Amino acid sequence: MSAIRCFIAVEVDDAAVIRHIQKIQRELSSSGARLKLVEPENLHFTLHFLGNIDEQRIPELANILNEIEGEAFDVELVGVGCFRPQRPRVIWIGCTTGADQLVNHQQFLGKQLRTHGFPSEKRKYSPHLTIVRVRSGENRAQLMKLVDEHANHNFGTFKAHAIKLKRSTLTPKGSIYDDLAVQQLNDGD
Repeated sequence: MSAIRCFIAVEVDDAAVIRHIQKIQRELSSSGARLKLVEPENLHFTLHFLGNIDEQRIPELANILNEIEGEAFDVELVGVGCFRPQRPRVIWIGCTTGADQLVNHQQFLGKQLRTHGFPSEKRKYSPHLTIVRVRSGENRAQLMKLVDEHANHNFGTFKAHAIKLKRSTLTPKGSIYDDLAVQQLNDGD
């Protein structure tokens, strides 16, 4: 049995939105805090983190993805924030438009995954786009000042066209993600 690390996600693939995110990442880096920036090609909204699963279950997961129906939808990225500001580990961007669709897809997938014996998510789902991982408490005050300054910042809107099953390969330089299965959403044309 070969185990692979997997998750299900909606990727951010709009070049203008990604450039806007990179600008904020550079600004946050100027705080002097020790940060790991999420690479542009790895920006995504996680719907379900599956962890290490038996590689033989990939076709089963692809079939679960095939059951997803719905239209492509806009996701408007608004506001920089973090969980636990007193000890931030992750800096994220939230969303307004599109949040309901992300939650609906996450809940649908959760039911389908449980039916197939995959574990449930432990926490209540809160759609967020991780842009930075905080490596230490160094210069936390400066970092949190920048986060607060961008609490209502609008990063633009992208169209979510697909939901993907991704493999995550951990390397010393960071995670490498590969598509294992893709469910396209209807474009309504």
